[in-house]
Amino acid sequence: MMDENRAAKIAFSRLPFDVIAPQDLPLQLGLVTLETDLTIENEFRYFLGDGALSLIHTRIACDDQVTADNLTMMEDRFAEALSLFPPKYAFDAVGYGCTSASLLIGEDNVEKIIKSHIDAKHVTTPMTAVKRGLSKLGARNIGFLAPYISDISQKMCDDLSSAGFNVATAASFDEDRDSIVGCISPSAIMAAITAVANDAGSASLDAIFVACTSLKCAPIIAEAEAKLGIPVISSNSALAWDMARLSGLTVGAAGKGALYS
Repeated sequence: MMDENRAAKIAFSRLPFDVIAPQDLPLQLGLVTLETDLTIENEFRYFLGDGALSLIHTRIACDDQVTADNLTMMEDRFAEALSLFPPKYAFDAVGYGCTSASLLIGEDNVEKIIKSHIDAKHVTTPMTAVKRGLSKLGARNIGFLAPYISDISQKMCDDLSSAGFNVATAASFDEDRDSIVGCISPSAIMAAITAVANDAGSASLDAIFVACTSLKCAPIIAEAEAKLGIPVISSNSALAWDMARLSGLTVGAAGKGALYS
C-alpha cells in the first residue's frame, strides 16, 4: 500500500522566458542606510515616488550612540555593507544616508570608497546634496536645525560656513541616540523649525536646513514652507533630490518643497 504521507512526484514542464534588455531597465539607485535609521527608506519612497526606478538598499553597521568616534568608525565598515548589494550590479547613483558621518569621514572620501567597491556612476551624501540644493535655491543666509549633540552640530555649521553659507541661527534637540531621533514626532520638528525661524529675529533667512536622515521631515516640509514663506530642506529631501538629478530621474514636485519645484 502507498504511503499516504508520501507526496507523489510531479513532472514540471519547462516554460520559455525572456529577460529585460539593459536599455529597458529602470534607473538603478542604491542607498547605504544606517543600521539604526528608522526613517530614510520611507521618506525616499515619498520623495522619489513609484516612477521608473529601482531602489536597492544595504545597511551599514553603526553604534546607536552618536559620537564623532562612532561615526568615523563607519569608514572601515563600508566594504562589508557594499558587498551585500547584488554582485556586479551597476548603479546610476548611490547615496550614503548619514549627514554627520559624511561630514566627518569626508564627502570626497565617501565617494572614493563607494566607487572602489561597486559600479556607481554617481555618488552623493546628504552634506553634498544640501549644499547643492541651497545653491540651486540661491540661499545664503540660513537657519539650521539638528538633533545632534553640540560638537557635531558645530562642525556641520562650520562646514556650511566654509562653503559660503551664513548660518544665522541654529538649534539642536541635543539627542545623541539615533533610535530616539528616529522617533521624534513631525509636530515637534515643525515646532522646532518655527522656533529657528523666530530666533532669526530681524535677519532675513533664505532657507532652513534640517539635518539628519533619521528626522521625519517629509510630512511637514510643505506645511513649514507655507507657514514661514521660505524653503525648508531636510537631509532626506536633499539626498533624494540629488540622486534623482544625478541619475536623470524625473519626479513630481507636489508636497515636496521648493527644492523640487
